[in-house]
Amino acid sequence: MPWADYHVHSEYSFDSTAELELLCDAARAKGVREFCLTEHIDPGHPDCDQPPDFDAWLRDIARCRAEYPDLCIRTGLEIGDNAARRAEIVQTLDALALDFRLLSLHLVDGLDPYDPAFYEGRTQEQAYRRYVEVKLESVLHFPDYDAVAHLGYCGKFAPYPPALRPLRWRHAPDHIDMLLRHLAQNGKALEINTSGLKETDSPIPGWDILRRFAELGGEFVTLASDAHAPEYLGYRFEDARRIAISAGLKWGVTFERRTPHPYRLEE
Repeated sequence: MPWADYHVHSEYSFDSTAELELLCDAARAKGVREFCLTEHIDPGHPDCDQPPDFDAWLRDIARCRAEYPDLCIRTGLEIGDNAARRAEIVQTLDALALDFRLLSLHLVDGLDPYDPAFYEGRTQEQAYRRYVEVKLESVLHFPDYDAVAHLGYCGKFAPYPPALRPLRWRHAPDHIDMLLRHLAQNGKALEINTSGLKETDSPIPGWDILRRFAELGGEFVTLASDAHAPEYLGYRFEDARRIAISAGLKWGVTFERRTPHPYRLEE
């Protein structure tokens, strides 16, 4: 099936050097008919406090849309939420006519969970529960978004053996249920981030959380590579599609000017 990748970074993100033309070439080669650029905004993050050059970014997108008319290139942002800077984040978003807002979280108690310091003095259960607590606050209180990114980001870089890294529903069942129920009741999408499959046997989130989302009435997922380089565009999407279907989820979703367009995951 033609794929839609709704979490992609270009050279306009601080942690990517991917030129937009190379992403477009990769999309053609991999059967990705649509992708959404989700550059980082992360106010307060020690590595990413400054936003992209939005004017240059939009000019580059307009040029590539003209050069690659067979591709659908959407505009989005990966919103690194920070409760202390939320008003500033909303102001930035409201100044842009985006297709898609992807709510993310990279700071917990002032630390990014990729930093080993986040885990010091905490058991895995304590660290993961704290991550979920802050993620829940973000999902409940951020004012306007379309989908939630990588629920289980803490497990991507955690200092544990790969088989033990993924966040599981059992780590914080009550909080995860509250989060998933809120998404389901408000028609929000849950991202299936395939970057987790690079080092573990699980996307982010894993099957157990996806299954629980379906049980609580969740309908929509976005397929997301979290690509920071062209070779990872559309990474293992067939696996993600099958995992979603086996968890009871039937609908993927894309966005145009913040309007959702569902599509069936089953061919």
